Amino acid sequence: MKPEFRLPLLRLLLITLTSNSTIALHSLFMDYTYIRIADIEVPARCVVFDKDGTLIDFHAVWGPRLVRGATELAVAADLGDSFLAHLYQAAGYDAGNGRTSGQGPLATAPLHQFIVIIASILFQHGIIWDKALELSNEHMGASMTATPTTQEVIPRGAVAESLARLVEADILAVIATTDNRHATKIMLNALEVEPFFADVRCGDDEGPVKPDVAVLNGIADSLQLEVGDLIMVGDTVSDLAMARKAGTALCVGITGGAGSAEELASHADVLINDIGEIRPAGLR
Repeated sequence: MKPEFRLPLLRLLLITLTSNSTIALHSLFMDYTYIRIADIEVPARCVVFDKDGTLIDFHAVWGPRLVRGATELAVAADLGDSFLAHLYQAAGYDAGNGRTSGQGPLATAPLHQFIVIIASILFQHGIIWDKALELSNEHMGASMTATPTTQEVIPRGAVAESLARLVEADILAVIATTDNRHATKIMLNALEVEPFFADVRCGDDEGPVKPDVAVLNGIADSLQLEVGDLIMVGDTVSDLAMARKAGTALCVGITGGAGSAEELASHADVLINDIGEIRPAGLR
């Protein structure tokens, strides 16, 4: 079923507040941009993308980084296999198949939270708290914030082409990620897509971070839009639950990232394989 068109509140306010009825009527009846996602079309002005698992291959980056950081930690703290098994379980990582749980902290937590989670595992294995935090920052923090290599930045589909198509149709593109800004900038440059984005929100920015709905509210405010003008695209339940709570026009789950299709299905309005399935659908 095609979503019902709802007149944005801003346009109703224009009718009430403006003294120029011509301008007001133009605002009321002007064409509205539609976006097509798979077989659904919705009126929207901006697509907000998660980064890891949505634009780039999540598993090529974060599983290997976790393993490197965990291995260094085990050596530095003189801890063995039981510590590593505990750490991987707490992070939501399966070392047997190299896959990450889409609802675990490795997939969803910003770095400052993840460092504390790893420090708590060290503490439970006999390392005093201050030392545990120091070791977690020194080893896991360094591994997670290392400068991305070209081998790590694997695009999920024709990312640049897909973004260019949206931007050429005057559809805004934004990133909301829990990754830090330094790494995010390097990855976007490696993909040659940074100029396509009207806004980029990162995990080490001041203020709210995902999955706080204030991130989406802030994006809408900065672009002079309503949250209902946004479409959220992500590979985790955390992304989709945030979007649903905020009231975005559509919650789009992308498969093949951290979250499984089964996990995402009950939280998404639609599932796609990559962002190439998001296309302009014209003005109406």
